[in-house]
Amino acid sequence: MKSPATTVARPSRMKLYSWIVILIALFIGSVYQTEATLTKLVTGTPQIWAFIKEMFPPDWSFTPKVWKPMRETLQMAILGTSLGALLAFPTALFAARNVTRSPWLYYPARLIMNLLRTIPDLLYAALFAVIVGFGPTSGTLALFFFTYGIISKLAYESVEAIDPGPLEAMTAAGANKLQWIRFGVLPQVGPTFLAHLLYTFEVSIRASAILGLVGAGGIGLLLKNVLDLFRYDQAFVLILMTLVVVIVIDTVSTRLRTLLLKGTMKPMSPAAGRWGWIVGVAAGVILIAWSLVGLEFTGIQETAKVMSKAMLNGILHPDWNYVWLPEGEDLIRNLLLTLSISYLGNIVSMIICIPIAFWAAANMSRSRWVSGSGKIVLSIIRTVPEVIMAIIFIKAVGPGAYAGVLALGVHSVGMLGKLYAEAIENMDMGPTEALTACGANRWQTLSFAVIPQVLPDFLSYALFRFEINVRSATLLGIIGAGGIGTPLIFAINGFSWPRVGIILIGIIVTVSIIDYISGALRKRIV
Repeated sequence: MKSPATTVARPSRMKLYSWIVILIALFIGSVYQTEATLTKLVTGTPQIWAFIKEMFPPDWSFTPKVWKPMRETLQMAILGTSLGALLAFPTALFAARNVTRSPWLYYPARLIMNLLRTIPDLLYAALFAVIVGFGPTSGTLALFFFTYGIISKLAYESVEAIDPGPLEAMTAAGANKLQWIRFGVLPQVGPTFLAHLLYTFEVSIRASAILGLVGAGGIGLLLKNVLDLFRYDQAFVLILMTLVVVIVIDTVSTRLRTLLLKGTMKPMSPAAGRWGWIVGVAAGVILIAWSLVGLEFTGIQETAKVMSKAMLNGILHPDWNYVWLPEGEDLIRNLLLTLSISYLGNIVSMIICIPIAFWAAANMSRSRWVSGSGKIVLSIIRTVPEVIMAIIFIKAVGPGAYAGVLALGVHSVGMLGKLYAEAIENMDMGPTEALTACGANRWQTLSFAVIPQVLPDFLSYALFRFEINVRSATLLGIIGAGGIGTPLIFAINGFSWPRVGIILIGIIVTVSIIDYISGALRKRIV
């Protein structure tokens, strides 16, 4: 007679095998569709080195021209992130079922939040550039919606995960809704919300480099100009200076987020706590004021009314004929290609970033210099925009989807490796110390104490990164790296708004489905 344990284990094992088969089938299909072969990469490696050599020696005389765009980028990120976060938190409260409790409120809030989040930031920048012209205004607005989409989702998930005990106690004591939120919700989600805000600010700095491709100001616009002139020595200077800024912001942000999430800040008296909040709020207000004064905002263009009307009319009357074309190069095929690029790029990054994450984790080595060097490597990788990486790989394997796979895969190593390293650093060291005390070697400790703890986080972060990669893959087609981005930018540049409308619908539907599936899987994993 079979034991209950065997009966329970068999379906789980069969489910695991089924998932493995599905993932392998998707991998094979993605390789076939993107024409990704190791031979192409090996053959094209000399072209990569030749391109990198064009960056040397760096043109240091170009340095003074970088300061103003760099300041503009910081101001755009500060303003866009701050305003987006301010709007995101109330939306998150409406979207959380344990706060709103009314489907007439939380379903519309989630719908608006998800619709705005599915649109890529570059598309926001391109559309706003038509209305307000090129410059920091369109970039700031794009970063505003970009921040709103990310933080609203993370915030409402945090609100729904809070301890219901204090809320129930306050309800029993007769507290109203505002008191409920002020004393029951905010103390629990405040540190996490601030941590998400700091992380999003880091991402906004990097996103601004891509927004410049459509003239949205900042370092991105300067980067586009030097790339158009084939001044790769100047581009290298720009990347190096951006790297320094990002490392400083990343170091400060990581430290603050660790203090917020781990609660390792020293206890303070009520008076000191109030002064801490006052100083923090004052610093935020000063930075926002500096951004408002420093940016040269543009108003609505003279032709904006006509263009906006044509844009809105076209988007509301999409070109349904483009959904499927017998001769190819239609919406369905381009979206499938975009998904293949995202999936394969995610697989590449997952494989490469695991050893680097262990290298960068402070609790995996006895020397801070070792883990610090790993963190610097990850910072360097994620500082280089996907666009630069796509240009490098286009030199090697030619234009097309394979270059997009490599660009997304390598760039995602920096982002995913950072999250993996933080997951390793935040794990419980008790099992590791117990196995070490019992005489276990390094590999046994990793296999039985480390991997079982961090694997759920690794899978969850990989799924979350896949959602982001789907959006990023829609943009790489702009420079010839395959996917839906190519017809999208052609349609925008040609003011073919019905074509933009149908592509936008395709992106929204695709990203929404991916988000839903990924979110459901992440909840089960975690």
